[in-house]
Amino acid sequence: MHHVLLLVSLVFFTPVEPLGNPIGRISNGFNGAENAVVPVGRFPFIVSVTSNDNHICGGFIYNSRFIVTAASCVYQKTTSQVQVTVGQRSLILPDPDESRLQLRDIIIHEAYNHTTRFNDIAMLETSQALEFGPYVNYTLYNAVSGGLAYISGWGAFDESKMLSTKLREAIVNSPNSCDLFPVDIFDQNTMFCWGQSVLDAGVRPCQFDEGSPFIIPTSSTTFYVAGIVSKNLGCGDSDIFETIYTRLTAYYGWMTRTGGLQPSLEIE
Repeated sequence: MHHVLLLVSLVFFTPVEPLGNPIGRISNGFNGAENAVVPVGRFPFIVSVTSNDNHICGGFIYNSRFIVTAASCVYQKTTSQVQVTVGQRSLILPDPDESRLQLRDIIIHEAYNHTTRFNDIAMLETSQALEFGPYVNYTLYNAVSGGLAYISGWGAFDESKMLSTKLREAIVNSPNSCDLFPVDIFDQNTMFCWGQSVLDAGVRPCQFDEGSPFIIPTSSTTFYVAGIVSKNLGCGDSDIFETIYTRLTAYYGWMTRTGGLQPSLEIE
């Protein structure tokens, strides 16, 4: 897995672990907090990104030919190593309309920095067009708003740091502030941070959740994506709950040039 070597200094310049700590880094690391298995068809846009048949990251369906994920997930990987599975809830049992797709191309943002994870975004072009239905569909993306959101993925959810075999979800709350992150780690123009220790009861992304979508509800059944998991201080190894996400609206031009326009989709 990938390492980010920069350090954050907090109040009184107390050093903490480097962003992207490989021990319990980014996924569904809920550490005993309440989380739920995602019902069938709830998030049909979520995908599993695999390398050599092993889940490594999440992502979401952008349109019928492109998937959005984090650049850190596919950095220095080839199309022969990476696949995408759509329509999936269980990593070990078959699901309705589950399908694993080969890739035609991996496009990493040209300004991606693997040390800082600035511009941590990539698009994966599938070898064949997706057929949309109740279990496989794209979602629109938009700006961050509101006070709560969902994170969802197959990442670690207890101290074992093993990935979950079932797709899980949990609510996360808006942060009080993102001021603890210095400018060489956090760029508010292309990133946002989210999470609050007082309200989230241990919930934060963990190992294997890189690239997973940050989901905003617009009703009980409709959602859009505002970001993708990029980096944090570890799902259970730090008191810092704020996770840094790639801000998708900052990449409208790049995604449009790379993957074309999205189809229209009614969001209530």
